[in-house]
Amino acid sequence: MYVPVRRPNATFRETHILAEENHEKPDTSRVNDSALPAEKSRTGNLLFHSRIEICRILQLLALKRCPISAELGDGHFFASHILSVDTSGNRFFIAYGAQPPLNAMLLGSASVEFTIVDRQGLLFTFVATAPAEAQIATERVIQFSLPKTLLLHNRRDHPRVPVSADISLRCVADEAGFIPFESHITDISHDGLGCMIYSPDVALKKGTILKGCRIIAPNGATMIADLELRFAKPATQADGAPSNHAGFHFIRKPEQIDDFVKLFIQDLDKK
Repeated sequence: MYVPVRRPNATFRETHILAEENHEKPDTSRVNDSALPAEKSRTGNLLFHSRIEICRILQLLALKRCPISAELGDGHFFASHILSVDTSGNRFFIAYGAQPPLNAMLLGSASVEFTIVDRQGLLFTFVATAPAEAQIATERVIQFSLPKTLLLHNRRDHPRVPVSADISLRCVADEAGFIPFESHITDISHDGLGCMIYSPDVALKKGTILKGCRIIAPNGATMIADLELRFAKPATQADGAPSNHAGFHFIRKPEQIDDFVKLFIQDLDKK
């Protein structure tokens, strides 16, 4: 059973998209048309409670080896991909991430809020518990208990796509201004970005406007944006070194932002 949740930026078409991969006919027989959010109004996300539906969705995402990610605190972002679902064992499996310290943090967490992005840009979020080491054939993996609920939405309002540490997405901030600095971007969305600022000399206050910031992708693509600082807080890197985690809002949405978000979804899929 799925229950419409009255939040912005979502449509009912996701049930059809999920079925496309297996050439299935979406099962909408239990919902009458009057209960569906109109395509243009985008009035609600979908919250799934049914274990059968949750397993079906996760299985489809695992077949596509979709990227899975989680914020572990202190600016640390875990990124990997979902591998398979064991319905009889009430669990699902994900691959280890590229950074052993983050794998250890994940395994030491009582619960984790995951985000999965499919190849059409749909966002799924859920809370999983009971992480443990496991093995599939010869591959070491991480298992979690199946989630009790799963939320499907288009963007968050605009959920962030965490950028793996081995993907070099950089931001040269305030390049033509008085406080130019370079940072590593940790996550990006249609409304803003998060970054790690490693220089101890950079001290910014909430509300600071940075003009003409140049965001650079690994393939050389760039986009220019004006950023407003929403927060900055001390953080610790995986190796123990101090840094600052900052969140910025795009004052005006850059024209190339769709391409940048899709670029890093694709890169995560290749893991």
